[in-house]
Amino acid sequence: MKKDLHKRAEWYSSNFGITPTFKAGFHFGKVTTGEIGELKKEIIFTGDVLNTTARIQGLCNPLNVDLLISGDLCQSLTLEPEFKIQSLGKYELKGKEQNMELFTIKD
Repeated sequence: MKKDLHKRAEWYSSNFGITPTFKAGFHFGKVTTGEIGELKKEIIFTGDVLNTTARIQGLCNPLNVDLLISGDLCQSLTLEPEFKIQSLGKYELKGKEQNMELFTIKD
């Protein structure tokens, strides 16, 4: 996705005056889904994994990376050799008892 955005950066800049970027955190676990409302129905998602993922994503700027992956998720992935995984160490996440190792993928 980053490569595609970079390829079209000039087009975005000339058409919208800005080039899109993103920061993302990845984690996994159980999520509960539900539907609420009578007149205006909404689908909701809840679970500790959502909070943890938000905390991970919130560390992108302080760690100066666009992409962070939890150690739990990283261990369960089988990535192609083109993806260079780099550990950034263990970090304390608010609301978590144990520090979590975080990884990023280098270009």
